[in-house]
Amino acid sequence: MQKNSENPKVNVVYIITKLELGGAQKICLSLFEKLQKNGNEAYLISGTEGPLVARAKRIPNSILLDNMKREVSTNALMHEAKNFFSIVRTLRKLKKTNPNLIVHTHSTKAGLVGRWAAFFAGIKKRVHTVHGYGFHTHQPLLVWLGIYLLELFTSVITTHFVCVSSTDVETGKKLFPKFVQKSSIIRAAVPSKEFYIPATEIKKTPVRKEFVFGTVACFKQQKNLFDLLKAFKKVFSQNPKARLEIIGDGELRPAIESWIKEHKFNNVITLHGWRHSVAPIMLTWNSFVLSSLWEGLPCAIVEARLLKLPVLSYNTGGIHDIIRNGDNGFLYKQGHWGDLADGMLEVMKNKPLYSKLRAFNEDLSDFDEESMISQHVDLYKQLSL
Repeated sequence: MQKNSENPKVNVVYIITKLELGGAQKICLSLFEKLQKNGNEAYLISGTEGPLVARAKRIPNSILLDNMKREVSTNALMHEAKNFFSIVRTLRKLKKTNPNLIVHTHSTKAGLVGRWAAFFAGIKKRVHTVHGYGFHTHQPLLVWLGIYLLELFTSVITTHFVCVSSTDVETGKKLFPKFVQKSSIIRAAVPSKEFYIPATEIKKTPVRKEFVFGTVACFKQQKNLFDLLKAFKKVFSQNPKARLEIIGDGELRPAIESWIKEHKFNNVITLHGWRHSVAPIMLTWNSFVLSSLWEGLPCAIVEARLLKLPVLSYNTGGIHDIIRNGDNGFLYKQGHWGDLADGMLEVMKNKPLYSKLRAFNEDLSDFDEESMISQHVDLYKQLSL
């Protein structure tokens, strides 16, 4: 008994809506899995859709609910109500055997529904990780205001906010009461070992005559891929050695495929679809590009720098926490795809600049998985006191 009091276990249930191949989902699963392996009591509540469901099913204490969807359905209020009360019932059952249970939500919808479900289930410790806020400047004012007000009301019942970027912290300070006292930054970790490529493996990588730009993105409005496609079109028109590869998929794929076909880029733009392991493909790239309109701090940026890829990106969310203009990449104002294209052309032709960007040695230790896990455990123990 004495041993347990000195090093008490933490009891956490994670809530996320859809287990797709996104940064928030991977982080949530990583925390869920590693806490169990370290002897803690961890549970996961999520929906039954997404490519990461199979992985979740292999981990004990996974609770997958059929009626839990990521998309908000205002036309199906009965469905949303059933989902909410299913989570409340599930949490109440878990609380009976885990009275010190902490609920930790990830993503906007799960964050709102999960924290209120925890409140009505009588769970006092409610943590939310901000992977970028659900409201942003690219929404109509009424939509922005509606989501902001929901987040504002929910902030009152939130015990602690975990932010992955400094930008999210600054936004929280401005818009939510007492945010400073109940928030901290814990970086979203990436599996660093997968992106450590020994020199012997680098030598085996075929040297390509083309200059390959690559990105990892879901095919949604958020990632703004058509700006990237327009930038690439300008680059290719001036340097036919340019190539573009995209890892990802989503609802805009038909439109993107149609654009590629219309511009006869089938042989110069490659759509890889979703991949569970992206490092082997990224290793063949020369530079990483991103044209997102809203972000927290995308894991793909960190992964690109672990592989020493120069990063050219819109200055979105917390990307500036990693990318320093002129040191390891360049940041551009959103919507200025012409400037993004000019930067792509510059790194193609300016070999000294390209080598300088690759060689920059930033400290990415905060993004190590073990560091992320230990910081979360420390937070949970502090909240349990």
